[in-house]
Amino acid sequence: MNTQKAITGLILAFWLVLIGVTYWRMELRFLTPAPRPAGAADIDPTQQPPAPVQQLQTDAGTRALHGRITLLNFWSPHCACSRFMEPHVRDLAARFQPHGVQLITVILTDDTRASDEEVLGWWRARGIQTPALVDRGGGLARQFGVWAGPAAVIVDARGRIVYTGAYNIGRYCTNERTAYAQQALEALLAGRTPPRAKTPFYGCQLPQ
Repeated sequence: MNTQKAITGLILAFWLVLIGVTYWRMELRFLTPAPRPAGAADIDPTQQPPAPVQQLQTDAGTRALHGRITLLNFWSPHCACSRFMEPHVRDLAARFQPHGVQLITVILTDDTRASDEEVLGWWRARGIQTPALVDRGGGLARQFGVWAGPAAVIVDARGRIVYTGAYNIGRYCTNERTAYAQQALEALLAGRTPPRAKTPFYGCQLPQ
């Protein structure tokens, strides 16, 4: 009888640990701001600094970061948080691309086994129509002051960074009041300054 109780207790303890680990991976980690890694630029979008590069080479050709509003979508194929954000990114693409907003996906990966074409294929399989490029090791992300994904960087038509941070403080991006990247795009299209220029980065830290 005591042996059965001990076995039951061990099984229960195992499941509690498993639930705790799952909670950390799927919830708590996303609610805790990611620490800044070495080499990440200190970008202050309240000062509207110029983008660190003038153009990007994507799978759909060269894309200039001036002349129209651009949303840089930093996405990692190995990050559950990035996958949770995909419906919101899909909605932003459908909502804002018809108004001339350019969306570009920057794929964050340190996978050395997959070719660039394979990595790009992972994004294309998501069915979200944006040009994309592979950022192995996160060097480009660091230039834009990004150190975790999913993340959004918004560059205005003058080529200046006006927003960096998370898409929303909510994991599933259903809270319109805190959909800060969306609000920034809406403000720019209306000729206004984004209501918030910077929010913390959450989710999966950049590849080291």
